[in-house]
Amino acid sequence: MVQSAIETAVAQALKKNAYRPYMTQQEACKYLHVAPSTFNRWIRNYKIPVVQIEGVKRYKKDSLDRFMEQIEQ
Repeated sequence: MVQSAIETAVAQALKKNAYRPYMTQQEACKYLHVAPSTFNRWIRNYKIPVVQIEGVKRYKKDSLDRFMEQIEQ
C-alpha cells in the first residue's frame, strides 16, 4: 500500500515536471486539467498573468502554480 502511494506520487511529480516553463494556452489547459472555456473564464475573472510578445501569448508554469495555490486558500 505504501509503495503504491509512493509510486503514484513519483509518477505525478515526473508528469508535472514534463511541462516547459512557458506554455501555450492549450498546454496550460492540459496542465491544469481544465477546458479552454474554463481557462478563458479564469483569465477574465482572476487575471492570470500572461507573457505576450508580438501577439504570441505564453503562460508561465510557476505563475499557474501560484494561481492554483492562491485559489486553494
